[in-house]
Amino acid sequence: MMKKITLMVALFASVASFAQIAGTSFEEPEVFSGKYTDTDDPATAHDLVNNANEPLVDYTSIGGELGFDARYEPYDTPSDGLSDGDFVGVTDFTPSSEVLYTDGDKGYQISDADGNFILEFDTVDLTGVTDPNLTIDYLFSINSDPTNGNYEGDGTVNESGSDRLRIYVRDLTNGTEIDIIDTTGSDIDDLVPFDAGTGEYQLAWQNGSATLLTDTEIQLVIEGRMNSSSEAFFFDNVQVGGTLNVNTNNDSQFSIYPNPASNGFVNIVSKTDGEKQVAVFDVLGKQVINTTLNGERLNIANLTSGVYIMKISQGDASVAKKLVVK
Repeated sequence: MMKKITLMVALFASVASFAQIAGTSFEEPEVFSGKYTDTDDPATAHDLVNNANEPLVDYTSIGGELGFDARYEPYDTPSDGLSDGDFVGVTDFTPSSEVLYTDGDKGYQISDADGNFILEFDTVDLTGVTDPNLTIDYLFSINSDPTNGNYEGDGTVNESGSDRLRIYVRDLTNGTEIDIIDTTGSDIDDLVPFDAGTGEYQLAWQNGSATLLTDTEIQLVIEGRMNSSSEAFFFDNVQVGGTLNVNTNNDSQFSIYPNPASNGFVNIVSKTDGEKQVAVFDVLGKQVINTTLNGERLNIANLTSGVYIMKISQGDASVAKKLVVK
């Protein structure tokens, strides 16, 4: 805790400091129990849509956590896909009673897709962010008998029994892809934590990361392929972070009032006309507001009492200011 607060203090004192730019721990989406059933044709590639009272496979961001969108692509020889009802989407069902989610009470599960389940997250703009990176926690399920391997094939062919997981970042600016994990060519069993002493596979979270380029637009993508309910992938705690650079020469261009604020809004005034990009970070560096402001009034009614950093950008001007909410 002390180290994280120190990082925030550094933001007040310098023109560059590390912060969380975007992310999700799947805490905002509502949870529905049971299985998700795809009503579209499992023999064709198609977008997946949310069904009433079934786990959410898609989510539209409301300005806090990243949103995401799922789609399905069949095997070369199509199977049932998700038409038979499967455990996929946002869930509070934990990997086990002892192994919980790494951040919060929810996560995202993909299992028994009988084809390819592809999850694409909202794009993130890294303009003005140096040393950007993305991290994600992922977990491979294990059998009820932990001495037996759980996964089949090596993922090199698009067919049943050729399990595969790929997590990667699309650099949309440069047209490249950065792998976090790609099991193609490997038996996934070899990538599951293993205790040589007991001869048992371990149900345990792993962390993957990607180093990104500044001034780019990026998108996280997860691709999972498996044909059994016991072959499940779990995901949590997606974080995009980096060093925010702000130009103190622009400090006088913007003013905010009232500050401290206690009435659910704050005014952001610029000497220049035009829309402003506003991001607000809490004391842990978590982004709690990210919006484009056409006027002057910013709604902060959802912020609890405390100290925040507000990054304001307009054209080539960018500045960070301290905001106190009572």
